[in-house]
Amino acid sequence: MRTHATRVMSAVAAAGALSALVLAGTGAGAVAASASSGTGQTAAAVPADFEPVSASFWSPAQGVALGGVGCAGGNACTARLAVTADGGAHWRFLTAPDVRLFNNAGNGLTQSSAVGGVVFADRLDGWLYGPGLYATHDGGAHWSRIFLGGDIIPSLGGGVATVAASSGSTYAVVSPDPFHGNPDELYKSPAGRNAWARAGRMTATLATFATSGRAAWFAPGAGFSASATHLWATADGVHWHQYPFACPGSYGLASIAAASPSDLVFLCTGESATGHTEKEVLRSANGGKTEHLVGPAPLGGVGGVIAVPPRDSAVITLAAEYFLYRSADGGKTWKTVLFYDGGATWSSLSYVSGTVGSVVVSSAGQWLLRTTDAGLTWHRIAF
Repeated sequence: MRTHATRVMSAVAAAGALSALVLAGTGAGAVAASASSGTGQTAAAVPADFEPVSASFWSPAQGVALGGVGCAGGNACTARLAVTADGGAHWRFLTAPDVRLFNNAGNGLTQSSAVGGVVFADRLDGWLYGPGLYATHDGGAHWSRIFLGGDIIPSLGGGVATVAASSGSTYAVVSPDPFHGNPDELYKSPAGRNAWARAGRMTATLATFATSGRAAWFAPGAGFSASATHLWATADGVHWHQYPFACPGSYGLASIAAASPSDLVFLCTGESATGHTEKEVLRSANGGKTEHLVGPAPLGGVGGVIAVPPRDSAVITLAAEYFLYRSADGGKTWKTVLFYDGGATWSSLSYVSGTVGSVVVSSAGQWLLRTTDAGLTWHRIAF
């Protein structure tokens, strides 16, 4: 769930004075520089006060969590990576680049190299992003800082907003200059190396993005009159097609979830007030060529982001401030599965199998929650 202000802060890009090395095979405009390995120790145990901000699992048992120690109260702290091989029962530190976590309490424009999200495609290939971009292709032993081309202006909030990996490819949604309303762009690279280049020539304001296999979708998002009128889709990761798309009324597109290359769920959001946001769910059975309105989602909770298990678009998990909701019938009816009365935002909501998923709770403390029954129950992971 990302408001416009959050997107602006999390889209501050790298503009440092690192000496850059253009790597063989790097895409046009993309530059990579070696990054410090940081202080992470692969054998060190993760302390109980480790606070996750993002998580990524590439199998039901294996995954990583990005976070820090001593970050309470909005304190600036160093990014740390924790890795598990047994579904979160045990964790150890993985080497991370020497970079700070993005601090929402600080000045976003001074955090050009900071990171707030993590994505791993497998045990070797991973990325830290938001607003900077870092890549490893040897399981964290070495990291490179990636500088994407285009018209990115770090001093005006430009940088990487979203990263997703699927079927051997990695995508990055880049906000070049959100303060002046410049639209987002989409970059792509093979997962196993740094060879970034623009994916088509599409642009979108506050872009919403999703992948499933080789298929991907890219569309304007919600907020500041950014209502979607079309959806870009690719079935093979190469050829993009534009289809008409519209949320109900003046709603904006807040989130896309893909259960397969054909089965999609869309979350549209409307007006927000204290403690609630108007929400509507749409579905597509043909890869986004057409869609139909299912009906309203629960009003409670500001904003919203959705996820569905692979090959089961009928099961929808919806995270909104204070709430985790679940639908077992494609969005027709909903059940509250978790309520946090202290207020919370949710990130890294995803499923890695038909039953196993994870979500990070950002509140007074940072929690990693996990489900093994397709969102019926969620359990806090202890570090």
